[in-house]
Amino acid sequence: MSGAGVRELIGSLGPPTARAGEYYARGWWRKETFTDDLRAAVSAVPDRTAFINWRHEEGREVTVTFGELAAHVDHLAAGLRELGVAPGEAVAFQLPNWWETAALSLACLAADVVAVPMMMTLGVREVERILSGTQASVCVVADHWGGLRPARMLADLGVRLPRLRHRVVLGDARATGAVAFADLLGAMPAGAARATGGDEVSVVLFTSGTTGEVKGVLHTPNTQYASARPRAAGVPIPRFCTPANLTHSVGMRTNVLLPLVTRCSSVFADTRDPDTWLDLLARHGVTHLLGAPEMLGDLIRAQRRRHRPLPDLYLVTSTGAPLPASLVAPLRETLCPRLVNGFGMTETGGLTLTAVDDPPGWPGHSIGRPTPGREVRLEPVDDGIFRLHVRGPSVCVGTFELRGRRLTWEPADTGGWYDTGDLVGDDRRGGLRYFSRVADRVGSPHLIPVLEVEDELLKHPAVEDVAIVGRQNADGKEIVCAFVVPRGAPPTLDELREHLLRQGMTEWYLPIRLECVDELPRNELGKVRKNRLRDRLQAPAAGDAPDTHPCGS
Repeated sequence: MSGAGVRELIGSLGPPTARAGEYYARGWWRKETFTDDLRAAVSAVPDRTAFINWRHEEGREVTVTFGELAAHVDHLAAGLRELGVAPGEAVAFQLPNWWETAALSLACLAADVVAVPMMMTLGVREVERILSGTQASVCVVADHWGGLRPARMLADLGVRLPRLRHRVVLGDARATGAVAFADLLGAMPAGAARATGGDEVSVVLFTSGTTGEVKGVLHTPNTQYASARPRAAGVPIPRFCTPANLTHSVGMRTNVLLPLVTRCSSVFADTRDPDTWLDLLARHGVTHLLGAPEMLGDLIRAQRRRHRPLPDLYLVTSTGAPLPASLVAPLRETLCPRLVNGFGMTETGGLTLTAVDDPPGWPGHSIGRPTPGREVRLEPVDDGIFRLHVRGPSVCVGTFELRGRRLTWEPADTGGWYDTGDLVGDDRRGGLRYFSRVADRVGSPHLIPVLEVEDELLKHPAVEDVAIVGRQNADGKEIVCAFVVPRGAPPTLDELREHLLRQGMTEWYLPIRLECVDELPRNELGKVRKNRLRDRLQAPAAGDAPDTHPCGS
């Protein structure tokens, strides 16, 4: 299938999961889609705010009502049809956290084309691979943002992408000879047209790339709805917020789709600046904040520097990366006393969640129980450690390899079970405890509890950030290596090992190599790209004695 695009890949998918009937009966799937939700919101509350969007570089805030959003979605969908985009073709876009990004993703659904959102931080290599791998016929980009020039990059790529018929630029399109986004938006709606159905592929998302090459993930409106169903109990009018990108599964679900199904508002910004986000939380009475531990840590530090009252903040959800136990108490004290920890993947949507009434420190120990409709199957790997397989209404309908443009998994292959590649254990309260990715497993013959070692090292006063990775020694054994971002004077390996031993940690858990770095490579959700750290490790010296040299020596 070397010449296939997304439309051909979709055509090669097998029938829907055998459990579809159950998913419909239980309300996890439905006949309607998010465009129906938008039309219903316009009919009931056209002047209610859907999005509050802070534009950092412009220094202004934009408020978009449901009525305004629907009008823009209709115009954009008509514009895509006027460009000649056929049903099932791929429309890619690389845009910041702007309301136009949300409108375009919904317009793709309304126009019966497949959305291919790309994060702004993707470089030319990844952008070319995605556009080529999906055979996108249209790509919409910002003229410039944060020092980046996506329009120029796309213009330079044009000659290598023969299937890319149209380049659309939000901003100044003249310099690159592209279609202006304003012209696309100005197209007159061409009347009712077929929209994507609930069980048809509507979006291609991409894995975070922490364990290797990026792959495409095929989702339908129903698999997304299973994760975006309203669950905001406890407050009369919830207001949602996550710093995740609108072009990522978490940001799309929280900031774009949840407002449609709840008719409530979301708040988002095109910056990672924690002070900006805290000001938004306070100014707009955000009730539900969802974020990765790295960003939550930044919010804690910024809040300690300058306190903002957050009386409306009802719940904080940590997701996207393992939550260090040492972060739990500061989160409760500084941001919100109600904290839960969730686990999910681009391929599966949200899977597990701790409960508000769990013991106070529990979010740092457990990823919780499966949410309604999700099933787990545990494959033994080691004593008390299992490989996690999942099945449920939020699991994608297929994954594919970008280079070869071939399907790598679909539900019919495995009876709907998806191998997450994650290692978990029993949390002793009916839920799961997270250990690591299979690709991140460290230790031989027994696994090292990577998260526990990292969490203890974070308590050392000379450690700002840390990641533990495995390194194969000359005799084939896997040993423990610590990558550390120092806080002030860099620590020595001996100091770190002594610190861990004072905490009562098992000696064979301890790192025997130390590497100091200016920062850890992370993806947009804050996950450490441990494959890049492993690539940095050079072949070990002869012998197994710990490398006790200080950082940088």
